Amino acid sequence: MKKAIVFTALAFSAATLSAQYNIDLSRVTPPSIEYLKMGNTGPKGKEIRVNNLYMDEGGIPQLPVMGEFHYSRMHPNYWKDALLKMKASGINIVATYCLWSVHEEMEGELSWQEHLNLRRFIQLCKEVGLKVHLRIGPYCNAEIKNGGLPDWIIGNPNFRTRSNDPLYLNYVRHWYEAIYKQVKGLLYKDGGPIMAIQLENEYVSQGMIISHLMNLKKMAVEIGFDVPLYSMTHWMDSEYPKGEIVPYAGFYIEAPWVTSGKEEMPTSNFEFFTYNRLSDNIGTDIIKIEGDVESLNGENNDSPFFTCEIGVGSTTFRHRRAVVPEELAGEMINLRLGCGANLMGYYMYVGGSNPVGEKRTFQSSGPRINYDYQAPIREFGTLGTVMQETKKYNYFMNDFGTALAPAAAYLPTSNQNRNNLQWAVRLHNNSGYLFCSNYLYRNSKKDYKNVQFKVKLKDETLRIPNHKITVKDGTYFLWPFNQNMGGVQLKYATVQPICSLKEGNTRTFFFFEDDQIGGEYLLENKNIQDIKVNNGVCKADKNGYFINQLVPGTDCSIEITQKDGAKVRLVTLTEEESDQLWKGTIRGKEFVALTASSLIYDEEGITLIDNNPNAEIQMYRNGRFMQKLFRQPAHDLQASIRPLRPMGYGQWIRPAGEEKEVKRNFAIHSFAGVEQAWIRYASESNPICLLNGKEVSSTTLGDYRRADVCKLIQNGENTITFRFPDSTPQPIVAEIEILMTNGQRFVWHTDGTWTGASDKQPVIVVKHKETPHSFAPEEHLALYEVNAPAPTAGEEETRMYINYKGDKANAYLNGNLVADSFYDGTDWILSLSRLKGTIETNPLVLRIDGLKSADANIYFEKNVNPEKCVTPTLDAIKVKQEYRFRFNR
Repeated sequence: MKKAIVFTALAFSAATLSAQYNIDLSRVTPPSIEYLKMGNTGPKGKEIRVNNLYMDEGGIPQLPVMGEFHYSRMHPNYWKDALLKMKASGINIVATYCLWSVHEEMEGELSWQEHLNLRRFIQLCKEVGLKVHLRIGPYCNAEIKNGGLPDWIIGNPNFRTRSNDPLYLNYVRHWYEAIYKQVKGLLYKDGGPIMAIQLENEYVSQGMIISHLMNLKKMAVEIGFDVPLYSMTHWMDSEYPKGEIVPYAGFYIEAPWVTSGKEEMPTSNFEFFTYNRLSDNIGTDIIKIEGDVESLNGENNDSPFFTCEIGVGSTTFRHRRAVVPEELAGEMINLRLGCGANLMGYYMYVGGSNPVGEKRTFQSSGPRINYDYQAPIREFGTLGTVMQETKKYNYFMNDFGTALAPAAAYLPTSNQNRNNLQWAVRLHNNSGYLFCSNYLYRNSKKDYKNVQFKVKLKDETLRIPNHKITVKDGTYFLWPFNQNMGGVQLKYATVQPICSLKEGNTRTFFFFEDDQIGGEYLLENKNIQDIKVNNGVCKADKNGYFINQLVPGTDCSIEITQKDGAKVRLVTLTEEESDQLWKGTIRGKEFVALTASSLIYDEEGITLIDNNPNAEIQMYRNGRFMQKLFRQPAHDLQASIRPLRPMGYGQWIRPAGEEKEVKRNFAIHSFAGVEQAWIRYASESNPICLLNGKEVSSTTLGDYRRADVCKLIQNGENTITFRFPDSTPQPIVAEIEILMTNGQRFVWHTDGTWTGASDKQPVIVVKHKETPHSFAPEEHLALYEVNAPAPTAGEEETRMYINYKGDKANAYLNGNLVADSFYDGTDWILSLSRLKGTIETNPLVLRIDGLKSADANIYFEKNVNPEKCVTPTLDAIKVKQEYRFRFNR
């Protein structure tokens, strides 16, 4: 009897497991398509229209790929290079914030010059061939103080910001009009690239969302912003102006603004297949249940699932120093596509450097300058690790988006049990894609055994794969089914599509095989005259061809000759090779290539970019990958490092004659305020220190004394005095270090310009003992002087890779803050080329602060030992020269 019970339980368990991988789509009703009434759709034949499911251009469904790039956070000399990198990696649309506080730090002083030249930036986007989604605020967030609202707006007592107050709206009108003057003639209707406008950002004031956003839209349209699409970010609330403004979603699995301290990120609802577009507690009015299938409720589906802030990287906050793994990018995109996203908007796609204002630096969190974001294209032009995963999904959306965009997302209700394997299907008519995820950020998942997906369609049932498989921890993928591949019907494949290539009468489709799941193809035999398989086994029957036992690689191909003579090739690459794939179009002709280098292209040809003087590329032509090799003379560049001592540039001085004091007058004339200031001094006497006539209290730190004088420094003239009560004053060495709110660093040392009490009698400079060898442990401070090599001329950048340990580091050039970093265990990269003109003749000063305690409440990756960050150190600097190899395709 017990055996029978056990058998019954096992049978029930097997049936339940089997049911988990079944989805019945035979009777689902897809959402009806309703077009939204936005602005001017644009030139004839290129009209951009938006319906409640997707965007189309010239009547053809699109799945656009949008990347965030803030022009104000990069030197304009490097805009085009970054735009070309965006385009080469599959981006179609550039999203960019107009940060009001950066353009108009002081009221009435609007600037559109240099890194603020919005018009030039938009023109470059058009030149490169990228559309623009302009995010005009007035509030933006963007980790900028006040979200980009100027201080003089925030401090105005006559109105409430981000409200319908008429006076506030008049100020906003002033800002919108200023932007419009810069972009007039560059809207999509005029043949320009600006196809969308975002209004405000993250606006969640209950009861005001619709009225305030509509006031902003009405104002923008009156001014002249007549575009095919108006958008808003849509956080935490289901209320929005339906039919007037499209809500965009955002998803950050790594979110330092949510979690502080040493804890891991909590598992998010976004790490599973779900219709949740906003937050974990969003309402479910757009969802309906049919049997065991979740789908969109067509009656309440008012807007398409568009995104503007998919976080494939992450910014760094002081309390959280996470380093995002490559896999996070692929998993994030895969999940969003499986849930039905039809515009993929990345934040950030291009990292940058926060500008420095007259009064202050602008950041609200994170480093003051660095806005690298671990983005696909990083702060100084290098490619982030997440680029490998990101670009192959971008190419997929570029080439297969027309088929995917009209496909509604269907989720098995078994997904609601988070212990089940997560999967989804997108279906249009009888064709679609199957998405699967067994990856959980910073957590392990079990391996799922005996997995075979059963997809019931209107006229057939597909079982994918042919035999049951194990989906291991860390696996995620998308597989096509019933897709037309250049005239050949692909019933299904267990390899992931990347892109396609048209060469004359031949169409080639590129896939890659997951490391953990064997690839197989099932092809219908209709219209096939001949089939040749290289590095795989083909079995034919009356219904079609089944190909498996693939050995993926550049020569793993299926070549199909159709009855009309046209050819189709299916190439299956390894996962590693898929990371190296690049695709583009030059003078109307597509190319596909494999290279470990970075790649950009224009109408004249292809450029490889590498830190190695030798580069290799394999260009695909007529069924083969053809190798090209390049070589340049190597540049051996070195930087010299000199540790700086406390008062290291100071001279020992003493009063002349009968004088009993030494002093110096110094002036600060700045719009900025004093952020931090210290006096350090050493003397065998015990002098009284005064600043602006007030006695300073100091503390002994090892063999010198230090005083915090931040509150005593004044804008304008200052006087520092050391008064010696002893009958015979002993020599003194001293420095005053001042850090300003705009990032400037001032340092005055004792030297021959100091005087006695009368201001006329110079001090005596004497030879004395050495200054203290190092900063006291209590300061947790180290300074280094770096003499960097002159950067090379031309487009090739020269960069320093700085290996240090500590809490944070700041780089100063001529007293100006030019770069900074919060330590996270990775190299700090700094471009010498972007400092050209001053770095050749002036040393760089690196100021590194250590942690105050190894127990600091900061999240570090496991490879970081906080104990080694208490005493800051600069371990090494490597100078790496970029090499560029240009050739015609």
